Amino acid sequence: MSTLRTLLQEADPLRQEVPPAEAAWERVRRRVLLTPASSRSANSARMRFILAAIFPVAIFGVVVLGEWLWQHGSTTVAAAVRFELRLAEEQPLPGLIVAQLPDSGGLIYLHQEVLASNDDVAHSWVAPDGPDGVEVVVQFMPLAAQRLQEATGKHIARRVAILIDGTVVMAPVVRSPMADSAVISGTYTKAEAERIARGIEIR
Repeated sequence: MSTLRTLLQEADPLRQEVPPAEAAWERVRRRVLLTPASSRSANSARMRFILAAIFPVAIFGVVVLGEWLWQHGSTTVAAAVRFELRLAEEQPLPGLIVAQLPDSGGLIYLHQEVLASNDDVAHSWVAPDGPDGVEVVVQFMPLAAQRLQEATGKHIARRVAILIDGTVVMAPVVRSPMADSAVISGTYTKAEAERIARGIEIR
């Protein structure tokens, strides 16, 4: 009667393998022994050179990736001020979004397409507006500036709306095509204007 140990040994697949012939082992041994030491040293030196060349590049890549993640991944979206610029109409049309005009309480109708947003802003800052007021100046990236110029050039004598955090803060009538910047004016304190200017650039 077979024991458990005997059954396990008979089930071992390695027992079924044919061991390598002695001649095959001898060929492998001779190949290793006949390899010149200088060749082995050259291979080792070549490997050290490759590792020495790759290591600084890898470190540089890790540093660059870490900086990018810190700038983009760690930015808190809650602190950003959402900026949008859209074409607008004074009369309702199918597909337009109803919004309220600032101060007057009247209605304005926004186009679905966002012509410019935070991602299109190159820089924004606070500038004086008269003797006591302040305004926020928004400068656009070149592609966004070109897009705005083309769109507003076809929208003369109609409105364009600037939204901050989803609320229309300005809806001026387009008198000439927009260039590479826009001005946000209102009854802002300097602190409020600075918060908007800083927040617009966060993305």
